[in-house]
Amino acid sequence: MLLQNSTQNYYNFKNELLEVYGKEADNFRIMVDYDPDENTLTIKDNANGMDLQELQRAVKLNRPPPDSSGRCEFGMGLKTAACWFGKKWSIETTRLGATEKYTVSLDVDKLSHENSEKLIVNVAKLNQDEHYTIIKIFDLYKPLKGRTTQRIKDQLSSMYREDLRSEEMSILWNGSILNFDEAPIFEEVYNDGTRVKWKKNVEFKVSLENSKEVLHVKGWIGIRLPGSQRDAGFVLLRRGRVIVGGPERGYKPEEIFGQGNSYSSQRLIGELKLDEWPVTQAKDAFDWSGGLEDKFIEVLKEHCKDYIQKAEGHREKTKKLTKAEMEVVAEETKRIFESKTFSSSVSAEISLPTVPIPQEIINRDLEKIEKISDGPIEINLTLPRGEWKFKLFWQNQLSDAPWMSMEFPQENEIHIFLNADHPFFEPYLSNLNMISLIQKLVISLALAEKLARNISSNNKIDAADFRNYMNWVLKYAGQIREDNNA
Repeated sequence: MLLQNSTQNYYNFKNELLEVYGKEADNFRIMVDYDPDENTLTIKDNANGMDLQELQRAVKLNRPPPDSSGRCEFGMGLKTAACWFGKKWSIETTRLGATEKYTVSLDVDKLSHENSEKLIVNVAKLNQDEHYTIIKIFDLYKPLKGRTTQRIKDQLSSMYREDLRSEEMSILWNGSILNFDEAPIFEEVYNDGTRVKWKKNVEFKVSLENSKEVLHVKGWIGIRLPGSQRDAGFVLLRRGRVIVGGPERGYKPEEIFGQGNSYSSQRLIGELKLDEWPVTQAKDAFDWSGGLEDKFIEVLKEHCKDYIQKAEGHREKTKKLTKAEMEVVAEETKRIFESKTFSSSVSAEISLPTVPIPQEIINRDLEKIEKISDGPIEINLTLPRGEWKFKLFWQNQLSDAPWMSMEFPQENEIHIFLNADHPFFEPYLSNLNMISLIQKLVISLALAEKLARNISSNNKIDAADFRNYMNWVLKYAGQIREDNNA
């Protein structure tokens, strides 16, 4: 929302600005900067800027612009978004050709205590060649940490994909240019060499209830391959900006995409323009009142039938292992398991009496391992009865520690300790793909053991139960192998 006013200002004065950009050897830019030390967010653009009247309208609620046919309609976006991020913010702006800049600061708490809507506008002289608007938000409610920053960057590049595609505008986050990555469209090759790209244009109308008025939809649908639960789904745009959809937020009505982790929910994609459709005042959703969404889905589904069928029916051809390849790979396995050293070690282990290890020793060893371990990597599994938390730790200081240890500090929490210094892992630690495989196997093994314990009356695990659970855990994990973000 904070960028919406900038983009609309650019389009309102596009011709004048393009002439200026030509002289400046520049283009339209929006620069977003977050300072973690000060916990401030700054948005600066080099569009046309605002005069005093526009600034006054911008900082007051329910003051729509004279022309509401663009992205700015209700006079709510900038104020609402700024207040959503923090209670204190300021705007500094100057219009192209003007010799004055205006600055206004707003403190939501102070205004509410004083019960006043009066804002002081500071005026200063400036070079008439300057043209910009700077919005600065102080003391953000939620500091931007970890993956939050990347999510915001992904959402911005997705939301303004149309602008970025046009190459008329650039969005920068802390100085780095944001790009929108186009989805990989499935291109099917038939036996006769014919190639078919699974992407088609669609255009249809939806009638309003008890009215002769119709709403138009125009865009495209397609199939992406490889699939991605995170990036699949439809994106619904309005006047050049994404309203619904994007990374992790794809529009996936069940009537079209089905339930759960279907192939459609990983592969079916599309961009649909609903330029004249009604939206909520915050413009973060469409106004589907009067059964409008049901009608929209009904018509859209008719246009998707062949694509749903292809998304569900297509199977990637996997290379079949030959006997010769299996024999080559087995050479190393045979060398290990058939060696006299390995045979002697196993024999010695079998001949030794099995002495139960006291629980206090197990706890002491785990405590020792935990103190020197790195991590954790946290993985959350959401189930109908709650969430199971897996925490994966690793260490490479105690080579004689078990290759894998586990503890269950809570009913829904599993701690896994991986010995990266174990002789078996040493040859593979420089290969990230092998580390990924080891992680998946370890998490699967921990999950299978947890499931097997759950059905045990005495907390002891039956080997057959464990193998059964391990089988279907690996099976279901393998079914989403083409979706790296599931």
